[in-house]
Amino acid sequence: MIRGLKISTPFPHGGKLVDRVVTNPVKGRKMAKHTDAVFDIKPTLYQGVPVRNVYREIMSTCYGFFSPVEGSMTKAEVDRILKERRLLSNWVFPYPLVFDVSDEDYKKLGVREGDSLLLRAKGKPFAILDIDEVWRIDNTEELATKTFGTVEGNPEVVREPFDEKMPGWVIYKSLNPVVLAGKYTIINEPKLLPPFDRFWYPPKKSREEYEKRGWRTVINHQTRNVPHVGHEMLMKNAAYTGDIEPCHGIQVNAIIGVKRPGDYPDEAIIEGHEAVNLGGYINPKRHLVTITLWDMRYGNPLESMLHGIIRQNMGCTHHMFGRDHAAVGKYYDMYATQILWGKGIPSFGFPAPITDVPYGLQIRPQNMAEFWYCPKCGEIAYSANCAHDKEKQKFSGSFIRGMVAEGVFPPGVIFRPEVYKVILKWWKKFNYPFCNPKYVKEKEKILEIDLPDMKI
Repeated sequence: MIRGLKISTPFPHGGKLVDRVVTNPVKGRKMAKHTDAVFDIKPTLYQGVPVRNVYREIMSTCYGFFSPVEGSMTKAEVDRILKERRLLSNWVFPYPLVFDVSDEDYKKLGVREGDSLLLRAKGKPFAILDIDEVWRIDNTEELATKTFGTVEGNPEVVREPFDEKMPGWVIYKSLNPVVLAGKYTIINEPKLLPPFDRFWYPPKKSREEYEKRGWRTVINHQTRNVPHVGHEMLMKNAAYTGDIEPCHGIQVNAIIGVKRPGDYPDEAIIEGHEAVNLGGYINPKRHLVTITLWDMRYGNPLESMLHGIIRQNMGCTHHMFGRDHAAVGKYYDMYATQILWGKGIPSFGFPAPITDVPYGLQIRPQNMAEFWYCPKCGEIAYSANCAHDKEKQKFSGSFIRGMVAEGVFPPGVIFRPEVYKVILKWWKKFNYPFCNPKYVKEKEKILEIDLPDMKI
């Protein structure tokens, strides 16, 4: 707990958890029968390769991860997000979330405002979109740029113009022009496939789990990576740093969805963190491994805002943020996230930290400095813990991936042996240790869920 202050589970962002999942199959079938058209969800493609699947946004919306968002956004809501990073209800939110279709598909559907659209995934009924508004994206490249910022418009943190090497920018640039805005409702409750099923803790369930474990303070570790020992040390240090003494729980929340080439497969990521738990490297009594379905935008400070919203909705009291949080390339300042949470970014609409603005976040940041391996100390060094700056050796992700690609069993200071065995397991399964177009294409056919048969 924080010294001298009692901490309790924070309120959901917006005040109430969104829950738009119909669990009664009979009710779901009745709802499906009264829809006006049917649409099979398709992945967003760039050069023939999936970069996003809106089904993950529907899942995370309906299960409350993105509370208070309830569906695909209207044009007015998107415009306000791009200008002020706020919903029309004033609550802070970083990204436009839309259900987009091509002109051709829109004409085939023949739907209009006031209609209901039955959405199918893997050929089965999945969700309903109640259409409140139909609008057009006039210029997707302009939308992509406005989403992430510019060097001129956001000089505090943007260092280079965004381009095709930035996955999030590509996602928005690749959207279809017609947006169907309205609320989603899942009417055929999905089942998570292995290995993801055992890590599925939507906000309602995660809050129940914390209460069952007696956790009043929970710090979250955001990950899109298989954990090396440096990540493990980051979690351990963050849980004991600053005003937390100590944090009752350490939650790992892995982002599951399309990632850039060179990232690890989702299955290896989540089972790698599980291996840390099963190996006892972090006490399982204070360690919980979970997932969120989302195709990462790699938006550094903006991504961190979404991460804060997700984890606050899950019930976390704190969130650790390190250097280059959720980043790719050198588009943003390496400490852009910590600038946002530490003093704010006025050009994005935050003259103060996002915990100190009206309708902001309650979850508290735990900003972490750089860590490295010190050969002289023979251990992981963090911040100013030792004075051997000349000897320090950084944890280079590219170096570690190169070692893995060459089949070199890394020393224990880089990977726990149990974690590396997980990498090898999924390497054998997919014939390559990292994400590539083949893996992404196959994954989008299978998805992370299965759906019960529903006869309409």
